[in-house]
Amino acid sequence: MGKEGRITAHQIAAMLGVSQPTVSRALRGDKQVAETTRARIVALANELNYSVDHNALRLRTQQTNSIALVILCRRGENKANINPFYLSLLGCIAASASERGYNLIISFQDSPANFFANYTGSRQADGLIVIGSGQNVEGWQFFGEYARRETPMICWGASKEDLISVKSDNVQGARLAIDHLLQNGCKHIAYIGPTNSEQPQFQDRLTTYMDEMANKAMQPICPPLPENAVREDQGYAAVKGLIQDKIAFDSLFCANDFIALGAMRALDEHSIVIGKNVRVIGFDGIATGAYAQPPLTTIEQDYVQAGEMLVEALIAVLNGERPNTTPVSVKLLRRGTA
Repeated sequence: MGKEGRITAHQIAAMLGVSQPTVSRALRGDKQVAETTRARIVALANELNYSVDHNALRLRTQQTNSIALVILCRRGENKANINPFYLSLLGCIAASASERGYNLIISFQDSPANFFANYTGSRQADGLIVIGSGQNVEGWQFFGEYARRETPMICWGASKEDLISVKSDNVQGARLAIDHLLQNGCKHIAYIGPTNSEQPQFQDRLTTYMDEMANKAMQPICPPLPENAVREDQGYAAVKGLIQDKIAFDSLFCANDFIALGAMRALDEHSIVIGKNVRVIGFDGIATGAYAQPPLTTIEQDYVQAGEMLVEALIAVLNGERPNTTPVSVKLLRRGTA
């Protein structure tokens, strides 16, 4: 036993014939430790009532074992109205961080009055993950400046080239959506989404739509969206404009699920039967879409994979390694609208 009868990581290592660093990594949830080895270490640690002395660990390693997660909101946005996609992603990031032995500090930010990124300089966290609204241009510029100061940072779908970013496979998702509409006989597919956004997810979805329309010799339909409106209202206004302008369309590929829900509201107001007269596909796979009438067909992103990749990418940066930014997988979730 160590001081005052306390078992040590060195003693556990000796009992199991492994190194002390292996014990430490296993108890932090490091996935580089083989699962069988990790299970043996955890079982013995539990049996001996061993726990990591986090204060001593911080002093020894100069690490906080905490990650800051910043959720960028639209300026003045009610936090209860945040896109549930980001709340689902938040949950998966939290679970992934916990599995790897990290605490999570969560901050909702929306304007220069509350922008804050200096978590590492103030020794609150070892690095940060930034997710949230692409409409908050000021916020992304702010965090871009900190990234250029070599702050350890990973972002979800960031627009700046100098920000290390993880994103979903938007190109594959858009192709899945458009191919599905084409296979169901649609000939007038409209894209409902931003056409001048700096956010790569919207750029990729629009570019893929335009390429697919060109490949099929089909006329693209891209109605304008009102600026600075919430996504649902943008979808509603865009489709209402198509109807008022008497532009023929038989299907909608919407850039995200909230836009799709707004588009469906406009179709319903004009007694257009969704899923029959007009097919609708969204993007993101938010849980709310399952409760729409009819339930929303969507391109679902793998939230669990996204959360794991964001945390693992940040840990790689902290270790001086190259982060994995392979696009997160997507799939077509077919429901009642298409």
